[in-house]
Amino acid sequence: MSVAAERTRPRFDVRDLVLIALLSAAGGVLSTYVGYLGNLVNRLFGVPFGAGQLIAGLHIVWPLLARALVGRFGAGTLTGVTKGVVELFSGGTHGAVIVLVSGIEGLFVDFGLGLSRRRSLALSMLTGALASASNVVVFQAIYFSGVAAGFLWLMIGLAFVSGAVFGGYVAWDVEGLLVSSRVVRPSETAPAMPRPMARWRRIAILSVVLAFLAGTVYFFVEVFDLGTRPGTARVEGSVAAPYTFSIEDAENELRTVRAELRGSMTYVPPTDYTGVSLCQVLERAAPLHEVESLRVVARDGYEVAFAWPAVSADPSLLLIRDGESLRLVALVYYVSLWVREVVRLVVE
Repeated sequence: MSVAAERTRPRFDVRDLVLIALLSAAGGVLSTYVGYLGNLVNRLFGVPFGAGQLIAGLHIVWPLLARALVGRFGAGTLTGVTKGVVELFSGGTHGAVIVLVSGIEGLFVDFGLGLSRRRSLALSMLTGALASASNVVVFQAIYFSGVAAGFLWLMIGLAFVSGAVFGGYVAWDVEGLLVSSRVVRPSETAPAMPRPMARWRRIAILSVVLAFLAGTVYFFVEVFDLGTRPGTARVEGSVAAPYTFSIEDAENELRTVRAELRGSMTYVPPTDYTGVSLCQVLERAAPLHEVESLRVVARDGYEVAFAWPAVSADPSLLLIRDGESLRLVALVYYVSLWVREVVRLVVE
């Protein structure tokens, strides 16, 4: 069905709105964790960002399913916007921008699946690929002005492939599974789904689901930190007196540095930052004599390492209050070492 024809159809009925609400809620909550898993992928590849686009397609499944099952233009966009709102309030790390990003992804889904009356796997995969790649472009426009063209195209390429496989392909198979199992009925204008999925395709879906579950379990058991109060960080490892640091407990030790954040991905002009020197924070924990390095760990598992001599002799490294969390200001270091949402300082 063409986009113009779909616009003349009646507004969404109760069934449509219930489907959109359910898919948006599930997608919003799970997308928060997909974002955390993306950080885990970056960690496995040893880069601060970029590699996480390998699983970016998992964000697109929900508007694709909603658009296919509802069969009306606008279902993808509405699902995307609602999913973004749910993700925003369920702990997403991108803030309110995620609502815009998800809405644009949903708009791509609406236009992509509305290009043809005939439902096809190829169209679903192409739509998922373009919708997934759009999030890289939007984030580039908002945050990453000046990014190296080669790296940008690499991220777009990873998101494109992920959107085709984990977005379009998975959504197509899940739709077929739901319809053939009569869990939901197809939209009024949707063509009949093809014959029941072959066994290998069911195995492929099951493998994706199991991999996602395994990654989620690993992330929450080994990486994600839920036990630290907002605005605090645990100082631990090779120290005689581990403790939980808070800016409020060290207000008499505050100092200010003027720092410029400059990197290939973003730029912040010289700004005054007020906080507590990292060396003072660590000194209170009484590090042991044989320590060699410090790991600064964020709530989502992202971490960076510093050589101990550099940390202990550099008073310009600051922990500052950034909203409800702590942030490391690394005056003479590259942008990837300015860690947000710091929850652990591990002396090793």
